[in-house]
Amino acid sequence: MKPIALLLLTTALWMSGLSASEETAARAAGPHLKLAMVTTDKYSRNEKTVFSSDFPRIFAVYQIADAAQGTKLKAVWFAEKVEGLEAKTKLNEGESTFSAKGEYMGAFSCPRPPKGWSAGTYLVELSLDGAVRKTLAFRVEKQ
Repeated sequence: MKPIALLLLTTALWMSGLSASEETAARAAGPHLKLAMVTTDKYSRNEKTVFSSDFPRIFAVYQIADAAQGTKLKAVWFAEKVEGLEAKTKLNEGESTFSAKGEYMGAFSCPRPPKGWSAGTYLVELSLDGAVRKTLAFRVEKQ
C-alpha cells in the first residue's frame, strides 16, 4: 500500500473512532439477535412471562441483525418443569431461513396443547446456524 493511501486510511479510521481491529471485529460479528422475547401475539413488543393454562398460543418474537443469505434461526419449545411431563420435554419447533442479507423481525409460536397448558416453567431456545444464542423462559399458572 502506498504511504499516502495508508495515511488516509489511518486518518479515516482515527476520525471514525474505530481502530482497524475494531472495524474487523464489527464486520466479523455476523448475525445476532437484537430482540428476543415471549409475548401474547406475533406483533407485540410487550414481554410477558406468565400465562394462564387456557392461553391459545404463545409467541417468541425476534429481531435479527446482520443476517447473511442462508442464515437459519430455529426455535425449540420445551416443558422445563411441568406437572405430568418429564423434564425438558420438547413441545414444538420451527425454523426460518433468511433469503437475503439484512435485518429481520418475526415470530415463532407454540399452540396450546389439547388439554391446555400444564402449570410449570417452559423454555424457548433460539439458535442461529445451529448454536443456541438465547433461551427465553415463561411460566404457566393454574387459574
